[in-house]
This record gives sequence, structure tokens and C-alpha cells, in this order.
Amino acid sequence: MMHSNKYSSKGPLAALMMTPLTLLFVVMMAAAAILPTPIEAFITPNPSIKPVVATTTTSPTALAMGAMNKRNKFNKQKDLAAKMAEAKRLRELAEEGGGGGAAEDATAENASATTTTQLQQQTTKELTAEEIKLRNDQKRFADLLENSLTSGNDMEKGYYLTVAQEDESAEAVFRGVVRLYEGDPAPTSPFAELLSIENGEAIGKGGAKRLLPWEGSKSAASDDYLVVITDPRPKSVELRTAMKRLVGSLSPDTLRKCCVINTDTPAENRRFAKKNLEENKGLNIYCDENMEWMREYTALGEKRFSMTMFILRGGKVERIAREVEAEVLTMVVKNAIRSLS
Repeated sequence: MMHSNKYSSKGPLAALMMTPLTLLFVVMMAAAAILPTPIEAFITPNPSIKPVVATTTTSPTALAMGAMNKRNKFNKQKDLAAKMAEAKRLRELAEEGGGGGAAEDATAENASATTTTQLQQQTTKELTAEEIKLRNDQKRFADLLENSLTSGNDMEKGYYLTVAQEDESAEAVFRGVVRLYEGDPAPTSPFAELLSIENGEAIGKGGAKRLLPWEGSKSAASDDYLVVITDPRPKSVELRTAMKRLVGSLSPDTLRKCCVINTDTPAENRRFAKKNLEENKGLNIYCDENMEWMREYTALGEKRFSMTMFILRGGKVERIAREVEAEVLTMVVKNAIRSLS
């Protein structure tokens, strides 16, 4: 007995159409073969299942920052080399053209200065703390070695500076402190503004000319020296003590080559001189109430007011002793004068 098949009369295609799952499978396989899209795109994701993300030990951000730092460092080195080459080229052009011109010279100097500054900054960053300290010590030693009287602090042996003063001076040179140093030109114009204690008036250019040997003083040779002791503190006890000792220790000839500049009024200086310096044999006293002379000669002190001694000769600052104590000022003056010869 033959079983009847209700699908046999419609053929195989009709059988497939009557099976939805089989038809869906065929369509999905055909789409996977034709399209580049993965078959997973046709599957709706389950929101309750979180995808697993592969992680690495190196962050992409860290990699990008490292690459950027390398590029920046390389670019800075290229810029620095380019500036050095440009500065060299400008100098060569200036030398070939006999000077070239003010504009090219200024450009070359600016480029060279910029390059030098950048090199110094880069070198400082690369040095360790110990290397920087060693470099500072070597620089300080070189500065002290150049000074002809930097081998001790015993005033009785002829030195006019203590070890502390020598170290402070060398340190100031290294740090680039803006002040007068030994060998610098001695400004002459500030002397004209000093006040005489006799009449309270400025001594003017004529008085400055009579006071400064290199300006044509008739009372001193042009190659003679002038000792200046100054103290910005009003009614300074140390300065007044030092003045008494100078008058009692120096010869009249040496005293005539010395002068004191303070901030007291002419009347106050007259009263002090009359009471305490009756045996004054030539010490000149001048007033700098506005401290203009002291500013010009950088005698106000970097950290505090103190007494300073200058020896001027031939329009230059020959000797400087800063933060001098009253007890040793006379010996400092004698030793400094003796060191000139």
C-alpha cells in the first residue's frame, strides 16, 4: 500500500518553502559567500553578555607620548644646530665684507647669544648635582687664583681681604652680581654731587677735579691714588670709630689721600669732627644724603648696609674691601695701599 505524500506533487522547492528553518539557513550561507560582512553582523547581540576586550601592557597613549617626546627632542636639536650654523654664517659674512653692517652684526650677535644661552641651559640640565658643585668650586678657585693677594686671611701678613671676603667676591663674580669689581672704571660724575661739610653745598665739577688725581688735581700726581671709605648707615658707630682710628694711625700724607663718604648731614658731620677729630690732619669728609654716589659705586651692600673701602687710581677701581669691620679698617687701608706697589 503506497502512502500518499501531500508534497510530492509540488516538487522539492515546495518542500523547502514549507520548512522555514532550512530556508533561513540557505539564505544566511548565500549572504556569507557574497558579502564581506561577517555573519555575526546578522546576529542580534545579547546585552547581558559583555564583550571581552584584549588588553596590552603598553598603553597606546604612552606610546604616542614617547614618540612625541622623541620628535620634540630631535626638533629642538635641529633648531639649535640651525641657529649655530646661521650664527656662523653671519659672522663669516661680516668678516668677508669688512663688518657687513649694523643690522647683520646685531642679528649675528643675537643668534650667537641665543645659541650660547640654550647650550648653557641644556648643559646645566644634563649635569648632576655633584658635577655642578665641582664646576662651581673650580670656577671659584680660578677666580681666587687670579687675585694676587688671595692666599690667606692674616692681616699682619699684608693681606687686605679675609678668606670670607675672598670667597664672597668670587661667588659674586660667578653668580653675575651687578656691582663694581677690581679693575672696573671708576665713575667720576657722582663725586660732583657730594656735599661739603663746610658749607653744605655740592662740590661740583671743580671740587671733583681737585679731589680726583687723574682728573687733573693740582695737589696730587695723576698716577696717585684716592682711598674712599663709605658707610650708608646714619650716624654709624662703626664708621665713626674707624675715622678716629684712621686719624690716630695714618700719617698726614696718607690721610690727605683719604676721604669718608656717609649719609649724615653736613651739620652732623661738623659736630662730630669738632668733638672727636680735633687732631684731624687731612681726612676729608663728604655727605651723600641721597646715597647717589653709593648706588653708583654699588656700596649699599647686597644683603645689608656695611662699611666699604675703595682705592681708586688712574680712573679705575684698584682695590675693594666690602663689609669691613672698624677694628681692622686701618690695617686694611695700609695693606691695600701697600699692595699697589
